Amino acid sequence: MKILRAKNLGFCYGVRRSLEFTERQYPSPVYTYGELIHNSLIVDKLANNGIFAIDDIENIEEGTVIIRSHGAPKEVLIRAKEKGLNVIDATCPFVNRTRKIVSEKYANGYKIVIFGKKEHPEVIGINSLCDYTALIIDNEDLTDLATYEKVCLVAQTTASAKKFQNIVNKISKDGLKTVEIFDTICYTTQERQKEAEQLSKLCDKVLVIGDAKSSNTLKLKEICGRFSTAYLVSEAKELARINFNVGDTVGIVAGASAPNESITEVIQYMENNYTEAQNEEFLQAVDAVGTNGKLRDGKRMKVKVTAADEKGITVDFGMKIDGHIAAAEAALDDSYNPADYTQGMELDVILLSAKAEDGLYRFSKKKVDKIKEGDKVVDTIRDGEVFELVVERDTKGGLLGKLGTYTVFVPASQIKEKYVHDLKPFIGKTLRLTQLEIDDAKRRIVASQKVILERERKEREEIFWANVIPGVIVNGKVKGISKFGAFVSVDGYDCLVHISDIAWTKFKSIEEILKPGKKYDFVVLKADREKGKVSLGYKQLQKHPFDAAIEEHPVGSEVVGKVTSIMPFGAFVEVATGVEGLVHVSEASNTFVKNINDVYKVGDEVKVKILAIDPEAKKITLSAKACMPELPEEEKAVKAEKKESKPRAPRKKEVVKEEDSEWSEDAGNNPFADLLKDIEVK
Repeated sequence: MKILRAKNLGFCYGVRRSLEFTERQYPSPVYTYGELIHNSLIVDKLANNGIFAIDDIENIEEGTVIIRSHGAPKEVLIRAKEKGLNVIDATCPFVNRTRKIVSEKYANGYKIVIFGKKEHPEVIGINSLCDYTALIIDNEDLTDLATYEKVCLVAQTTASAKKFQNIVNKISKDGLKTVEIFDTICYTTQERQKEAEQLSKLCDKVLVIGDAKSSNTLKLKEICGRFSTAYLVSEAKELARINFNVGDTVGIVAGASAPNESITEVIQYMENNYTEAQNEEFLQAVDAVGTNGKLRDGKRMKVKVTAADEKGITVDFGMKIDGHIAAAEAALDDSYNPADYTQGMELDVILLSAKAEDGLYRFSKKKVDKIKEGDKVVDTIRDGEVFELVVERDTKGGLLGKLGTYTVFVPASQIKEKYVHDLKPFIGKTLRLTQLEIDDAKRRIVASQKVILERERKEREEIFWANVIPGVIVNGKVKGISKFGAFVSVDGYDCLVHISDIAWTKFKSIEEILKPGKKYDFVVLKADREKGKVSLGYKQLQKHPFDAAIEEHPVGSEVVGKVTSIMPFGAFVEVATGVEGLVHVSEASNTFVKNINDVYKVGDEVKVKILAIDPEAKKITLSAKACMPELPEEEKAVKAEKKESKPRAPRKKEVVKEEDSEWSEDAGNNPFADLLKDIEVK
């Protein structure tokens, strides 16, 4: 029997992340809103650990509630906070991205259309964000879409990528131009579905590991069932009901909520029951190394123990001269104990040197054990698990290293996301790899670090864009300065702080405020994923100079300021850096002021009193007069007398002709004069 395993097996990022939340310490009791994942084995395990699933938030009064990766309706989150519960939001970032899109588009008057299952908790949560008005579709019938002026189409993250693409194609074909389409299917889901289709075309039977409640698992079974016979199994014991044939090619795929324990059990069951004899025979052929023939360095051999002491183990390998395994070469973990090695015990060893030293041939058991450990690792990486490899040397077109008895080849195109031309710097370095191909007959593995880097970059991108929401505070490092702003790196992504969003007050250079290489907190102002642009603000997190000034100088306080400008109606005085107030001409002195320029000039320092503050308009009314001593009564009387005794200039009157004598008012004050001047008076 031939067994083919999909590369992507085990929990997806969102499920793994939600389970990690359950491992932390929270105020008890601890609950999950709904089953954390659609897998009864995991749910039961959580219950055994005291973490129970609830369907109604009203059923609990205290403690912690963990929101599952599917998310929750908005009213549930609101109610949980109203009840004072400790809410831990483990919603998958991919789901959060969909929720954000729906919230924004619904607020802008769009009809929300969701491709998915109406009863799925993710869809219910998303629908709550548009007040449960969404049109939910699970087929390609788009009749209702044409009736709406503006439509926003999203998809359940675990929906069928192929069906969604058919819908997109149909929208384009039907010319529905008012539909905005967002492909919100998780890229991990898309990869698993594509892989399941390819694998099932090569197999007679496919085992789909997962729970019957899991939407993405059922979708995988549906895809596999189109090309082969597909079986849904949650545990290895369910395999007994399946009739396998000797010549079958059996594929193994797993849903995103399938635990590693179930996957491992199924794989081991298949290998132990259907491939064990073949594997054992093959391993014996590889490991059986005879002692006849010419000795050479590095030859793997079988020897028998004749004696053991603190210095090491004496062995017989069919030659006239004994062999010896030094204590340091006896055990992989350096836990050598002579008592563990009895006379006649057979050991796998490697010959360190073909030349005898002090009448003994030197062997190492430790190196063989390391090789065997490497071979065990090979079995664990068949399903796409990440493994580490120390690069031993370069060769034409890539890098080479050893993993047990296997030679690992990393093509130059698979080292980084961009092609690597100079391979020398990688020699001796440790790479993180995933297998692309394993040839057991040739003991050869082709591996890639590029696949891991691309996957991690995509995960970081999804998380980044799911969390970079206007109003969110982020921490970033200033990478560079330009004439129009500062470039800031946030989680490896370049963002811009425009020069107008750096400070409230004027400054000579950006470096005065933001220094390259240092980290600061910023607030997200705008985020456009399609254009790949994020705008940040720094000044928005700083206190406005006006607010700081009025805190320090409330109404009634006095301050010495500098005159910054003069207007006919008064003078502007700077009471704090970048903050000015107005001294009206009537408040400029304790004596009558006709021309403000007679009292102040720009640059003068003047003591003023805060009379009034308008926070909304950011205006401050000042008085210099209030800070001056009152004039004596005699001086007041003299000034008043001078003011009254000053003769008033006579008003000039125009000479009025006799024929116009009815209009004796001054023409300059008579608005009707010009209107009637051409009318003949009879």
